[in-house]
Amino acid sequence: MKIFDLHSDLFTDIAFRRARGETNVFDRIHYPALKKGGVSSIVCVYWTEPIFSDKPLERFRELIMHVETDLLESEHAVVQPLNGIHGELNPDDRIRIYLGIEGLSFLDQWLTESENETIDTTFEYIEEKNIQHIIMVWNEQNAFASGTGASSVTRKRGVTALGRRLLTKSEMSGFIIDVSHLDEPSFWDVIRHTDSPIIASHSNARAVCDHERNLTDDQIRIIAERNGVIGLNAYGEFVDEQHPNVDRFIDHIDHIVSIAGIDHVAFGFDFLDYLSDHSLGDDLDVLTEGLEDVTKVPALLEQMKQRGYSQSGIEAISHKNAERFMTHLTTERRRNG
Repeated sequence: MKIFDLHSDLFTDIAFRRARGETNVFDRIHYPALKKGGVSSIVCVYWTEPIFSDKPLERFRELIMHVETDLLESEHAVVQPLNGIHGELNPDDRIRIYLGIEGLSFLDQWLTESENETIDTTFEYIEEKNIQHIIMVWNEQNAFASGTGASSVTRKRGVTALGRRLLTKSEMSGFIIDVSHLDEPSFWDVIRHTDSPIIASHSNARAVCDHERNLTDDQIRIIAERNGVIGLNAYGEFVDEQHPNVDRFIDHIDHIVSIAGIDHVAFGFDFLDYLSDHSLGDDLDVLTEGLEDVTKVPALLEQMKQRGYSQSGIEAISHKNAERFMTHLTTERRRNG
């Protein structure tokens, strides 16, 4: 069965490996595991790691350089721009990669006296790079919004005026607006200041695991009402506080389906094995038992079947809902273009 993964950090691994002289990283390291897991489409993000917080813009440009070079070498990856989707998403055996950004703190260095000029310049650059997806923050507060995990922030300020301009430009450009990592004030500001369908690419249910990175029932409900999708996250800390395992992961699916309906649930696994071999400046080491990496996804689908999910329901969650969302955005982009 095909898998559409709405969130992956494998670009981080590519960049670190290329920096130490490795080549053809996607094909050698990642393609075999992704195919074993059934992945046909994936959203991969450029994420400026905490260890590079003193030079985020330089690191962002390094990431793009390393990844672009590696994907040009690849026989098994193809970058999929939204305006290029026509019918079947995978007519061949290559893996479709959607390019995204996780956290815009690197842009704090890019700001000029004219904020509007900065936004326009930024969008020209990222559109040139085929980036089509934006998460405004990671675990911090920046010039655009406030996120969960920003321990030094005493007041959750929400989306700033500059962030609102970014959202407006994102909608005009047909970008995927992703609310994962936003704190609640920023999340609801995004809802107030946008009209497009949105995604939470890698977030779980707070009712199942009470972590601030997970979504409340009201947040789940409004994403569904906006014709968005929620990608379930396999990071153990968001699955269960005591014993993260596949059964608890499926409990999150059950809960979100009960609130949003099955047509708004997808996968955004956020697997840690892409990060575990590298010094990042943060501890990210809580695995979900039985769902430690992409090769374990087929077993997850079998467990979902045993828990009562039909073949059509599993297909909807595994790839059809995400594919429908992407195709809808393509249609809207052409209509507005």
